[in-house]
Amino acid sequence: MKINKILSIFMVGIALFTTSCSDFLDQDPESKLSEDKIFSNVNTTNAYVLGLYNSWRNGHKGRVDTYLGTDEAVVGGFQYDDIDRRGLDTYSEGMNSTNGRIRGIWTNRYEVISRAAPAIANLKKRQDSGNDELNRLLGEACFLRAQNNWELAMLFGPIPLIDHNNLDFGGFRQPLNVVFANIEEDLLIAEKYLPEPGEVANPGRVSKALAQAFLGKLYLYAPESSGYRDYAKAAEHFKKVVDNPYFGGTGATNFLIIFDAYSESSADYRKEMVYAFQYNVGSPNNSATQWELGSRAVANMTPDLGEAMAPWSGFDGMMPSKYCYKPTSEGGVWEEGDVRKNESVRYDFRWSKYTPNLNGYAWGDELEPHIKKYEDPRTVDKGLSTYHSGKSIPFVRFADVVLCYAECLYMTGKQAEGINLINNVVRKRAFGGTLPADKAWSTGMGKEEFITKLMDERMRELCFEGWRKFDLLRTGLVKQYAEKRNRWLVGGTFTNSFGDTKELGAPKTIQEYKLLWPIPLDELRQNPDLTESDQNPGYTTN
Repeated sequence: MKINKILSIFMVGIALFTTSCSDFLDQDPESKLSEDKIFSNVNTTNAYVLGLYNSWRNGHKGRVDTYLGTDEAVVGGFQYDDIDRRGLDTYSEGMNSTNGRIRGIWTNRYEVISRAAPAIANLKKRQDSGNDELNRLLGEACFLRAQNNWELAMLFGPIPLIDHNNLDFGGFRQPLNVVFANIEEDLLIAEKYLPEPGEVANPGRVSKALAQAFLGKLYLYAPESSGYRDYAKAAEHFKKVVDNPYFGGTGATNFLIIFDAYSESSADYRKEMVYAFQYNVGSPNNSATQWELGSRAVANMTPDLGEAMAPWSGFDGMMPSKYCYKPTSEGGVWEEGDVRKNESVRYDFRWSKYTPNLNGYAWGDELEPHIKKYEDPRTVDKGLSTYHSGKSIPFVRFADVVLCYAECLYMTGKQAEGINLINNVVRKRAFGGTLPADKAWSTGMGKEEFITKLMDERMRELCFEGWRKFDLLRTGLVKQYAEKRNRWLVGGTFTNSFGDTKELGAPKTIQEYKLLWPIPLDELRQNPDLTESDQNPGYTTN
């Protein structure tokens, strides 16, 4: 898709669509207005920004594509025939410049960036007007552009920047130091103008705390080559969130409510969610996440009700790796007594009077452990299939911020403070409010042991929430962990819980250049400022 060319000539004389999930996005569309008229008026600017939210939210439905290729989750056996998904999970022949899923990420993120750019340019001219509402909307547009640029830079490396205040960028790929400087500038504006979380009327809109969390992530996750990796700066911004009284210093006090669809309006739930994508049960504002992540064997076990009517049915688009569902006694990640295990992973697929079986399925993993976090029993209440699931999808949680902050403390010479923070907030909650003495981390552990334990803890706390790929990229652990724990890379023989076996072939090695995704071929051919020689090293033009 000709994203950057479209953006370089983008004008605001377009229909402002605001299809949405709730009253939050229920706005009458405006059309064919000049930029000046749109961005000088709070109502039209608000409608425009809601359109940005809509595109951003739609791009995160399912949350599968950026999860694959790690040690945390794997594509199901039946879905492995999808060459695009197989390419993402195994860094094999399907990971190329024509991969439709890679192109979809690129296109969606640039859709948000392109539409944010004219809003930011125009609203910046009005910063000193004293209009707090317009400045808040500027902060929202800046955050949305920054977050999407950040994700693209993490996945693709140097990227084109769309900034109407700097037309010299054109459609050329910019070096990482320039990209991260642009992201930093946007996030600082967002921090300045966004409201505190307690002042945000609707959870679908971003807050100052989210901007601060992402400033922390900017400095923590930035590749060393960008010059922006800075643990001290990251700690400064994470601390603002950790100390914010809105979150109570703990986030949700009970882990069990975080993925309870019926608890999303509770005060305890809100203390945990720095931000979550908002969806509704039922089309067109559903997320369909459970449809992707549930069990295929369960999908057809309710013929009297219809397809995928059980709350944990779906189509094996992504499943936990063995490491992510096994206990430590069997070589996995879960410690005995950790309440997060059974809230994150489904092991039992019986439902009501129905019991699934594997008859008629090509693979044998349909009843292996599946992802539980996005099961939405409200679909059953309404007589709908899991395609209509609408549970909120966490984006940044308080526990995530705590773990990031603790890491920064450790890296800046405050090892004991960082480890105690993990013990007292994250791990204490994980064990029901009382951390057993033998489960408390020692404050004297060395850096290598700390990183190993931290990556395990982030998996236990945040599995299937979209951070694993970025965590392994920033720590340089993708190859080491994925080649050891992702069954499609390990190869050999897969044996399911029933003793059935499948041959997975020879072990596969991740080629270093594939740690960055390829620039979509459509972009290289249609963007006048790029040629096929601008592709990431190692990739061909097919």
